[in-house]
Amino acid sequence: MRFGPTGISVTPAERYEGAAGNRWPMSIMPAPGELLSSWLHRLAYANGIPPHYFGALLGAPGQNWSARLDRAMPDRILQFLGEHTHIPLEDIAALTIAPDSLARLRLPLRASPQQSCAPKTQATWLQFCPACLAEDETPYFRRGWSLATRVSCFRHGCRLRDKCPSCGQGLAPFSQKRLVPHQICAWCSTALCKRTRPAANGVRRLERLIDDLLRLHAAGHRMAEGRSLPDLLGSACFQFGNQRMSIARLPHRDRYHLLRQLTEGRSTPFGTRRSPAISYWKRVAQAAPAWSGLVTSFSDAVLPRPKAGPCSTTAGPHLADLVQAAARLHQQRQVP
Repeated sequence: MRFGPTGISVTPAERYEGAAGNRWPMSIMPAPGELLSSWLHRLAYANGIPPHYFGALLGAPGQNWSARLDRAMPDRILQFLGEHTHIPLEDIAALTIAPDSLARLRLPLRASPQQSCAPKTQATWLQFCPACLAEDETPYFRRGWSLATRVSCFRHGCRLRDKCPSCGQGLAPFSQKRLVPHQICAWCSTALCKRTRPAANGVRRLERLIDDLLRLHAAGHRMAEGRSLPDLLGSACFQFGNQRMSIARLPHRDRYHLLRQLTEGRSTPFGTRRSPAISYWKRVAQAAPAWSGLVTSFSDAVLPRPKAGPCSTTAGPHLADLVQAAARLHQQRQVP
């Protein structure tokens, strides 16, 4: 501490400066399944910097800066974050959705917050579960919430939201110029935790089936003729009003009603056109009522049944392990 002509100036002691180095005062660990932009907003808040200005600090100024980093994070920013947080680079990189094999099914990122949020007939870049935000010790946004095929929370069974329940605008925490948590609407300062209604059971079963199929795709399984499952699901166009849009371009309300129409066997907004993508959507909807879960089905078919005995606390098998076991079983069956 030094007394200068204009008052008191404070400088860090040499021992502290040597120990801390370039590390920021607060370094927070990412939560399981957290999206990079969510972690960046929490990191900014913990260090006393509103998100709007934190982007410039990282060298990523402009609108939608954190959402753009979700999809493509330059190596210089990755190195900068690693240097100032001391979190392993691979852990930070794992928060992004790039490279993204599910890109066709991601909710779109528009050019500006106004374009992302204002039109109520278009999709916004991210949705959320109010119940999760209300129960989280430190609220955060999940990577899975950026998928257009997700319309409900797998934990709470309630419908997701893609807009503020008060002002109707989409999420824009990257534009927040005040030091408030990111679960507060950047437009009207209302908490985003207002609960939603439960999702219909048929809708939940259908989106669970789609999620299992996408997990199987991510684990390396490919469809016949080399077709991509995300591309097939994402290429189908649905008729809403005077427009034909893919599921990723629809707001949450329309996506939920679409899945409900499919599960209830009602007429769907496919129009008069027929395509492999539309046929596949119908096949998936027809299979959903009897679906018991991918991991459960694989476990029953591939793994030996456990012997009778005390309950085990061992975690269930990973999907990738089950896929590999299924592949080995298939090869064994082909051996004469």
